[in-house]
Amino acid sequence: MRVVGGTARGRRLKALKGLNIRPTSDKVKESVFNIIGDKIIDAIFLDLCAGTGGVGIEALSRGAKETLFVENNHRAVKLIKENLLLCNLENDSKVICSDAVRFLEETDKGVGIIFFDPPYKSDLFEKVMAVFDKKEILNNNGILIIEHHSKTSLIEETNCLILLKKYKYGDTTLSLYKKRRLR
Repeated sequence: MRVVGGTARGRRLKALKGLNIRPTSDKVKESVFNIIGDKIIDAIFLDLCAGTGGVGIEALSRGAKETLFVENNHRAVKLIKENLLLCNLENDSKVICSDAVRFLEETDKGVGIIFFDPPYKSDLFEKVMAVFDKKEILNNNGILIIEHHSKTSLIEETNCLILLKKYKYGDTTLSLYKKRRLR
C-alpha cells in the first residue's frame, strides 16, 4: 500500500495485521482521484470508515485543505496517525475514533468530498444514507463516493442525494452521489 500521487507520492503506508480491514487498492484509489479531479484542491475531505487512512492521506497529498479520518477501531486510529507522520501530513488532519453514524449525527462540519468505505457485509450503507436525509453534511457542490462490493446494490436516490455514476473494478464498485438540487 502506497501513496499514488501528490506531495507524498511513493510513500509506503503501514497496514495492520490481524484486523479485518480491507485497504482500498492502489488502482481503485487512483480512480477515486481521477473522478474527483481538481475538486480535491482546498476541499474538506471526510474519510469515513477510514481503515488505514490511505484514501484520506491521498487526499491530503493531492491538495485537500483538511481531511477528517473517522474510524471506530482504536488500533486502526493509531495506525492512521502513524501513517500521517510517515507522510508529514499530520497538520492538516483530524483523526476521530468514532462510529460512522454517530460521527455524522453529531458533526456540524460541512464537507466537500466524502469517501465512505464501510465493511462490505455491514448495514452501514442504509444507516449512513438515512443520516444524509436528516442532516446537511455535504456542501452544495459536494460529492459522496461509496466503495462497495460489486454485487451490492445501493439505492439510486434519497431525499437529498442522487446517484450520478457507478465505476466498476472487478469485485469493487465506486458509486458517486451528489446533493439533489431542490426546486
